[in-house]
Order: sequence, then C-alpha cells, then structure tokens
Amino acid sequence: MQGSVTTVENNGNMIIKMIRRINASTIHFVMSIRFRAIGATILGGFAGLSLTTTVIPSALLAVLGMDNFLSRWGLGGFAIYSMMAWAVGGWAAQRTGNKMFGAIILGLVGLLTGLLFTGVGIGMEMDLLLTGGGAGLLYGAIGGLILTDALRNPYVDENDPEAASRGTIGGLGLFRYFHK
Repeated sequence: MQGSVTTVENNGNMIIKMIRRINASTIHFVMSIRFRAIGATILGGFAGLSLTTTVIPSALLAVLGMDNFLSRWGLGGFAIYSMMAWAVGGWAAQRTGNKMFGAIILGLVGLLTGLLFTGVGIGMEMDLLLTGGGAGLLYGAIGGLILTDALRNPYVDENDPEAASRGTIGGLGLFRYFHK
C-alpha cells in the first residue's frame, strides 16, 4: 500500500514557517528602538530605587559602620524622587549610544542624588556625604556602562534595509535561525 505523506510534510513546513514568522516579529518588537528607550527608563528608575534602599545604606554600613535601619529610614522618603531622576538619566544614557557618555551621565546622576539624599535624609557630616556621593557615583558609572552598552540603538546600514530592525543582540548566531 503506497501512501503519500506530502500533506503531512506540507502541514509540518507550514507550522515551522508560522513559528519562524512569530519569532521574527517578536525579535523585531524586542529589538525596536522604542522598546529600548522604555527599557532604559524602567531600568534607570529601578536603579534609583536600589540606590536609596540598598546601595547607600550598604556603603554607609561598610565604610562608617552606620546602622542599616537608620540609614534606610532616613533615605526612605526619597525613593520616588530617586526613581524619577534615575529614569531620566537612564533614558538620556541610552540615547547617547556611547558607553563612556552613558557612564558619565548616570555617574553624575548618582553623585548628585547620593549627595543630596544623604545630606538631607541622614546628615551633613563630610564622611556621610563622601560615602553617599561616592557610592552613587560608582553605582551610576558602572550602571551607565552596562545600560548604554546593552540597550544602545543598532547601527543602521543603508545598504541593508533588514539591518535597521535588528539590534546588537539580534545579530548573534543564536538568532540566525530566525533570519531565514
């Protein structure tokens, strides 16, 4: 008994093509420029929250031996302001597309917010200000390097119209399967 399996093979190929199309559209959405700016803004905001709730209190504990609860209590009211400032800084760092400028931008945002919130929330002693500002500067500079490099806008090649929709992550070998 001879049977034809072309119908099953055609259905299988059709399903694979549909899955590839869905994957390609998902990658296009994730790698789009708007998503990168929104992602940088959200990540920057959460980095600001982390600065006031974890980074500065941990630095004050490590350097000065200050009680963690007291430093968190003093900085707790500034979390929303820190989130707003760092969200704008994350967006601005992403827009530069340069790791060095991103580190400078978020480093300055970290320095200013660290100094301001430590000075107003905890105290104006020089060792407190240096610790809070230094922790914010270091945290912002490292975060700016990472954020700007990970979410920079893709290089656009005028000769390849497909290159505009792909980013640096989409060019990895892992995703070449979906470019067929």
